[in-house]
Amino acid sequence: MIAPAMLALSAMWLGWTVLVDFFLVPAVFATIPDFFLAGEMGIQVFSRLNRLEFPLASILLALAVLDWRQRRWPIPVNVALVGLAGVYLFSLTPKIAELSGAWAYAERMGTLGAAGAEDVQQLHQQYHRTYVALDTVKLVLLAGQVGFLSWTLKTRNPHAH
Repeated sequence: MIAPAMLALSAMWLGWTVLVDFFLVPAVFATIPDFFLAGEMGIQVFSRLNRLEFPLASILLALAVLDWRQRRWPIPVNVALVGLAGVYLFSLTPKIAELSGAWAYAERMGTLGAAGAEDVQQLHQQYHRTYVALDTVKLVLLAGQVGFLSWTLKTRNPHAH
């Protein structure tokens, strides 16, 4: 009973991550001509998702611990997912939001090329690249978990469709 719940939650998380990362955010940047406004909308989306991801990752970890006698591999996967969700929620997303605001302010004031303002842009890009790299890890972990749980459930019940 635990594995199907883990599969459903993991598949849901994987699905919304793919939807947001590959469709929603690119559509926002493609349709909103103001880069900073589009970025602000993206940050709002990710901030809300981060507030969902952390408890969801925690629930998945709790389920993995409850199911440890059946399968142990989900525990480290879900520890990693809790860690990633925590880094997003408590560090990366707030830092990107702060740097985005500073970058937009420097752009409006015409001080982007001034000492320090250029560093804000570079630091923002560095944090953004880190977020993308960690999101790639998250997608791989979730896809692997969905795949392995699907396979495990199918091999335990070969007559299920």
